Amino acid sequence: MSLKTTPPLLLALSAVLAACGPGQGTPPGPATGPGFKLSSTAASARTGWFIELAGDPTGLTAQNLGAQQTSFRAQASASGVQYRETASYRTLFNGFAVQASPAELGRLSRLPGVIGVYPVQQISPPRTSKAGLNAQALSPDVQSALAMTGADLAQSQLGLSGKGVRVGIIDTGLDLGHPAFQGRVVAGYDFVGDDYDASQPGSKPVPDASPDDCQGNGTNVAGILGGNDPAGGFVGVAPGVSLGIYKVFGCQGTTDSATLLTAMERAKADGMGMLNISLGVPFQWPQYPTARAASRLVKRGVVVSAAAGDSGKGGPYSVGAPALGENVLAVASVENTRVQLGNFTLTTGGAVIGYRPVSGSPTAPVGLNLPVGKLPSSTPITDNDGCSIDGLNPYKAGSLNGQAALVRLGNCAAREKIINAQNAGAQAIVFYNNQPGFASMTAAPATPDDSRSIDIPVVSVLAADGTRIDAAIAGGARLTFNADPQTFDNPSGNTLSAFSAFGVSPDLELKPDLAAPGGWVRTTTPLKSGSGGYAVLSGTGLAAPQVSGIAALLLQGRPGIQSKDMAALLMNNSALLTTLDGPPAPVQQQGAGLVNVLAASSNPVTATPAKLSLGASQTFGPRSKVIVLRNSGTQTETFTATNVAAQSLDRLGNVMPPQPTGMTINGQTVDGGGVRITVPAGGETELNVLITPPSRPVLGQYGGAIALSSASGRRMVIPYSGFVGNYQALTVLGDVSFDGGRTFKNFPALYDPRTFEFYPEGLNLADPPAYTLKDVQVFDDNGQKITVLDAPQVLVHFGHQARRLTLEVLDGGGASLGSVFTQEYIGRSATNIYTDPNSDAFSFVGWDGTLAGGQMAPAGTYQLRLRVLKALGNPAAPTDTETYLSQKFTVVRE
Repeated sequence: MSLKTTPPLLLALSAVLAACGPGQGTPPGPATGPGFKLSSTAASARTGWFIELAGDPTGLTAQNLGAQQTSFRAQASASGVQYRETASYRTLFNGFAVQASPAELGRLSRLPGVIGVYPVQQISPPRTSKAGLNAQALSPDVQSALAMTGADLAQSQLGLSGKGVRVGIIDTGLDLGHPAFQGRVVAGYDFVGDDYDASQPGSKPVPDASPDDCQGNGTNVAGILGGNDPAGGFVGVAPGVSLGIYKVFGCQGTTDSATLLTAMERAKADGMGMLNISLGVPFQWPQYPTARAASRLVKRGVVVSAAAGDSGKGGPYSVGAPALGENVLAVASVENTRVQLGNFTLTTGGAVIGYRPVSGSPTAPVGLNLPVGKLPSSTPITDNDGCSIDGLNPYKAGSLNGQAALVRLGNCAAREKIINAQNAGAQAIVFYNNQPGFASMTAAPATPDDSRSIDIPVVSVLAADGTRIDAAIAGGARLTFNADPQTFDNPSGNTLSAFSAFGVSPDLELKPDLAAPGGWVRTTTPLKSGSGGYAVLSGTGLAAPQVSGIAALLLQGRPGIQSKDMAALLMNNSALLTTLDGPPAPVQQQGAGLVNVLAASSNPVTATPAKLSLGASQTFGPRSKVIVLRNSGTQTETFTATNVAAQSLDRLGNVMPPQPTGMTINGQTVDGGGVRITVPAGGETELNVLITPPSRPVLGQYGGAIALSSASGRRMVIPYSGFVGNYQALTVLGDVSFDGGRTFKNFPALYDPRTFEFYPEGLNLADPPAYTLKDVQVFDDNGQKITVLDAPQVLVHFGHQARRLTLEVLDGGGASLGSVFTQEYIGRSATNIYTDPNSDAFSFVGWDGTLAGGQMAPAGTYQLRLRVLKALGNPAAPTDTETYLSQKFTVVRE
């Protein structure tokens, strides 16, 4: 396809990685043809698959499930399919995880009883960006995150601790010797062992009974959720909970979604009433196996809180599974209001200025005392401060010798500014932001060929602090780096973290559901990490346990709450978050806003549904929805209902101004005013809502909330979200770059696993590739022999999620010989820039030479036709399907 559909945000994110150009890694063997080379390891990048059998496991007996799975194995064996079963599931999913080539997958998908195949995907550990502080010196008041949600008052005034609630944590394990968790671990298991890394071929799990954490994230999560170490000045959200610890990571590297699903079934078997999952697979569907498993957990009485994901730079539709599951609490991240920062003292005036260390640079030595210098042309409004000019260093040689360079961000990469200042003799660099808040940056190289080292400490400060330092330079300002961190107000506090993922789901359901503190949060770390047992970290993986802990408090305080109602209870009583500029942030990133446990514990009024997903405006136009307000209290509640417009998103995920909708409630307009609503004690009231969508942003998303405020001081929100225009106008099939984003190859592309060549769409081939449909031995990039099936494959980049993929075989005359492979609910590719086999820039769709009727294809000329039905597409509408037709190729029978 000629249209690049993956958001530029993804492209920019991936461009910092190494590009693998055509021709790299060419193995010895057959002569090259007119195609382009892939690394041989790309062919084995994804061989793991979920196989789903007919029948909901929650409605079948164990005997029926066992019979189905036994039948599948027998049929696969009789058909001669080559695969390896790695796991079987009977509680939350009916089926298996298997290892199989793309070609063999087609044969598995056609076996009787198989209703779906889904890729098993690698999962990186939850993002927990470290603030680089001496955690042993942190003071207890850094736990301001508890005050943001009311958890501190729920503990002190309501006496809630989560006691009696069993909470499972699926993550990297737990430091079992940490004083914050003694005597409260009631269940646990290590599913993989310390040496496991799913990203390494041949790495095999070695399970054991001890889920001791050697990576750290699980201990981080557990501390926020339920840590309790009064001697260390630390208390989590629910310090009385009992913990089940399920370790799915080794000491380094990744895990995969099959292991996650296995752990989810074990947590249910162990009787967990609450489950925290701070990891997931981004860009997915609610129908992905881990999301469906989470939905089934909720139906079976388990409250599930899951991180929405840290894919904020990935644009819209990036929330992950299992967070996408129905009634699963998908949690976004909010910046803490108070932060612990390293700091230095400015000698002029004695001001103490907090800083964030820039990753990829050395730590500033305590006591380092330097004069401050800058470019003569530098001012607090200079855009290109420190940038190269015509490729030359703007600083004179030696002009910064022995100084700390003050540099304003903007116009060029931070690394370029760092290299220039360092080469001019700077002994440290202080960046100041060119916009509100702290900057997030790195000194690390963007490409492997950049071997220049950063040998001096680099820190960043706020714009106002940079301006203060700039003004002091003329007076001979010096700065001294201090030993202990201090607590500062966070100017970005109570706003969404930039890394927090954007929704909605591919079927236009509003996700995430709500938000909690996840930026700059103090929590526990493994004692052996050298941090003294505590650190300040960031990530949606740390926001999820805030909500898990709050849910545990509510399960203790309101034991009658049903798991399926927890999401609505918390969403109803959340508070919309605004931006630094004032308007509410997109609901597609925050859901109902910041969670509030005190409001949720005391409000007798509930709103159902808790959110409104309005679909595409071209499909539905104005939407009518009914919201039911129920009052379980003994006093009548009177509310004023208003319509609050939030920021919108364009098709690529850029945040746009609010686009107000037209709205009436019970026939009365709320545009510019409010409607009075009365809910009688012990009764209910219906809100008949009519929402007229805006006309902009075209192919983007709009949203807001119905805000309810009562005379008694209660506040409630019901967020809504919709799509502007024709959802089917979004393109699914996109192109791929192999040179860092400079040029793109037309995809899909026909692929030859024997030569590692691919043939982009539209490329004319003088000699069609030939396939024997047999196992052959070839040389990989290292000159080692490997066995591959000599059969055609198609490389596909998904610029947007797809509802269904169908692969057909055509004869030499273009007549269809039937469908040979179908896949449902396909997730979006992570990037449109290929860098390595784990970049997830495209997927493999293979044909093993078997025709639709089961017979092997005879020798002759063929083509593959791939059809993709768009998300929410109508199979009967031609415009809702995209089609690719491969070049002709031949099958050779020897």
